Amino acid sequence: MASDQLVLVTGISGFLGSHVADQFLEAGYKVRGTTREVSKANPIKKAFDSKYGIGRVEIVPIPDITIEGVHAVAHVATIMSFDKDPAKVIPATVNATLSILNSCLLVPSIKSFVYTSSSSAVSMPKPNVVFTVDPNTWNDEVVKAAWKPEPWEEGHQYTVYSAAKAEAEKALWKFRDEKSPHFKINSVVPSTNFGPVITPEIVSSSANCVPIIYGGNVKALTGMLPQYYIDVRDTGRLHVAAVKFSDVEWERLFGWAEPYNWNKVLSILREIRPQHKLPENLPGLGEDLSKVTTMREQELLRRMGRPGWTKLHETLENALESMSM
Repeated sequence: MASDQLVLVTGISGFLGSHVADQFLEAGYKVRGTTREVSKANPIKKAFDSKYGIGRVEIVPIPDITIEGVHAVAHVATIMSFDKDPAKVIPATVNATLSILNSCLLVPSIKSFVYTSSSSAVSMPKPNVVFTVDPNTWNDEVVKAAWKPEPWEEGHQYTVYSAAKAEAEKALWKFRDEKSPHFKINSVVPSTNFGPVITPEIVSSSANCVPIIYGGNVKALTGMLPQYYIDVRDTGRLHVAAVKFSDVEWERLFGWAEPYNWNKVLSILREIRPQHKLPENLPGLGEDLSKVTTMREQELLRRMGRPGWTKLHETLENALESMSM
């Protein structure tokens, strides 16, 4: 147990933020969650109150964020406007990260800071191309592409989002080098998050993918190229490990379980729901052939009582169950 230490989780009303909070609560921490609109987080707070008891979690609006008395910060929130203009997204994402980091410098109780990055900060999906990534790999090409002048191509908003994640995480490590903070810093770098939702009201982000494909509209997802997946609960567990274990410091923890494409997802869904009519497989999807070593991350999951990565079959089955599908 974490002796009721308080963790600040930004973006608690989102798919990933709610699971990060859930895993901290399960590990014995108290949680102060931030959101732009408290009303949107009310169903999540109700679910947590029921699961963990009244008083384990509090919700505060972003303007009223306070980190006094906080033991750790998990900065999950990010700008999800998907604006094509890099000037409206990248600087704001970087500044938000640096702002909360600088605030943490003023709070002696803070011992740990975890930044939620993204696999897109490392590399874009490249189907059928063999390459290797490691903690020193950065997606510099996407940053360059994001700042190309207009006219912007279709899908440029995702390029901008990826560049913002890369630049914000780079700023995190530059802050570490320049400020030598009194707290340890780690980042969690997840790939596509699949899994159950805490409450049915969460319908954003990659939580949408399973109901979309289950509903038969797999073609709507073909823009998401083959890449790695991670169970969203494992992403939350890596955040907890980054705070809980003293030997985890100054690390990029890669949440890359195994590669998938939509045909693999369809195949598993047919096993789970054999009576449900699903679309035919799509031609020419390709596969993610990139290589990454995650022995460290799996070791941390085992230290937290897990067997390692949650298998995709379990992840998808739990997602369907949580959405009453």
